Amino acid sequence: MDLNTEMNPAGSPVMPAPLARAPEARLRNVLLVEDSRVDARLVMGMLGCQDEGLQCTHVEKLADAIETLQAGHQDVVLLDLNLPDSSGYDTFFNIFRAVPKAAVLVLSSSEDEELAVRTVREGAQDYLVKGSFDARLLLRSIRYAFERRRAEEAVRQSDATVRAIFESSLDGILISSENDICEEANSAAATLFGLSRARLIGRNIHSFTPSDFEEAWKRFRESGSDHSQFWVQRGDGSRRLVECFFSAQVLPGRNLCILRDITEQESLEEQLRQSQKMEAVGRLAGGVAHDFNNILGIISGYAELIQINCKDESVVSRTGKILIATEKASSQLLAFGRKQLMSPRLLDLSTVLTGISSMLQCLLGAEIQLIVHVGERLGHVRADQSQLEQVLLNLATNARDAMPEGGVLTIRVENCAMEATPELPAGEYVRLSVTDTGMGMDAEIQSRIFEPFFTTKKDHSGLGLATVYGTVKQSGGYVTLNSAPSQGTTFSVYLPMVAAPKSDSAAPGAITMPANGQETILLVDDEDALREAASEYLESCGYKVLIAANGKDAIDILEAYQGRIDAVISDVVMPKVNGRALMDHVRRVRPDSAMLVISGYADDAVVRNGIFLETASFMQKPFTLQALSSKVRELIARK
Repeated sequence: MDLNTEMNPAGSPVMPAPLARAPEARLRNVLLVEDSRVDARLVMGMLGCQDEGLQCTHVEKLADAIETLQAGHQDVVLLDLNLPDSSGYDTFFNIFRAVPKAAVLVLSSSEDEELAVRTVREGAQDYLVKGSFDARLLLRSIRYAFERRRAEEAVRQSDATVRAIFESSLDGILISSENDICEEANSAAATLFGLSRARLIGRNIHSFTPSDFEEAWKRFRESGSDHSQFWVQRGDGSRRLVECFFSAQVLPGRNLCILRDITEQESLEEQLRQSQKMEAVGRLAGGVAHDFNNILGIISGYAELIQINCKDESVVSRTGKILIATEKASSQLLAFGRKQLMSPRLLDLSTVLTGISSMLQCLLGAEIQLIVHVGERLGHVRADQSQLEQVLLNLATNARDAMPEGGVLTIRVENCAMEATPELPAGEYVRLSVTDTGMGMDAEIQSRIFEPFFTTKKDHSGLGLATVYGTVKQSGGYVTLNSAPSQGTTFSVYLPMVAAPKSDSAAPGAITMPANGQETILLVDDEDALREAASEYLESCGYKVLIAANGKDAIDILEAYQGRIDAVISDVVMPKVNGRALMDHVRRVRPDSAMLVISGYADDAVVRNGIFLETASFMQKPFTLQALSSKVRELIARK
């Protein structure tokens, strides 16, 4: 029994279904090309007496034969070589040239052996001498001629199909001999190596493949089938990563080598790995920020309570510095994880630059000199401060990498008037330029410098400058690049100038007395110290405060409390019942209550928990208790 035959559950063989085949063609039409009417009647009589159902058409001239063949289907041509308008080999040649797929059986009165061999070699199916055959031999020769021509045509079509696949394959294909000579190569292989097919065929494959491929090739030959990867150095100097699949003896004495260019695939996979890595880092930073911001909230909350209850100006000043430090620590941590909500406000870029200059100098190191120039009467811009600080850090990092031997980094902030461009409307802008004295960039790198994941450094993600571009565009601005090899680089950030804010006489970190309130507030947070500090402050503002340590306790209070609850302040991530479920419950049972969401996760938790609220109904930890009171007052007033 055939080892490949399948078995059914009963143990008997299951015969495979036959492959679908095209309907088999039958021999029906025969064209007789004969100028002798006597010979023609004799041949037609032989065919008729066999009763094969053949339809025989008779013509006497070559021209008529060609016309008949081109006009309709003829299975076999019985051809006399000596005709009124042609003779000898020329007759056969002209028939074959006009109708190359015809099955030709030569009937000749000549016993010229050389002519017989030549016609058969050139495509005739057989050569019969008149008077040497009977009806049975003639019919058998006709059948054989018909079947051989069909077989030849099938082989020809098969060869054409294989050749088309070979040539159109996107993978490079090499066929080598036993002594490693390239016998055949397709266009994709030639393109892959950066050589013409003529330069590949006939050469030893190790003359155009890398040196480390020879060892893999020996392993291929021993195993008979294997695959590997290697880098190809092309003629234009570029490199391509190739995956090679090898099969030995695909034909007698022939080995097959399929080469697949996976450079882009490998690049995309690396980009995906970098993206996943950055996402993991971001999630880690967001998680750390949640706990860290709760701690900062406790610190800032009790610092505010000390300011309110203490009359000593030195203590008030010191607690104010604590509040400033907690705000800066929170914004930098969230900026690292890219988890903060965008909170644009009026900014003076000189103040932003002053606040981050010490961090920039630490980032640059002692080998790079930092120079800062701030223009006079600098205008204000509307942007997110933490994101602008991240822009400066990214540009400084890029500049540091461009000056491995040290250099000078110059940061300028100045007002400028811009004419209309395709990227920016005409108007007044504040320009922030970062200039280094590093190696510079050529035109090709500049054209791709803002693309995500594009980098010229192996240990970089390629996201820094893409983040710069996205942040600036999100702020309504534009970023330009001016660079040349060995001439340094200048990045210029243009942000629209806005009207200056009203002056504020309060010192940074100073606390003003809170507005009084008489309403009832439900405060929900699982961080005990932060909840107690906020509760104490809100009570000092005149509010009645109900407190809950989690969402479930809050729901119990909402259902049991008989009076009006004017506002609900809730954390997002809590045990038992989270902020989303609690807010949904508040909407159902107390639709008149104002709602304020607070979180150290910011948009990460708000979005993932399905809470889509306006910015006015959200506060990111850590916040000042004064800001909390003002927000509550604003939300209650809206109701």
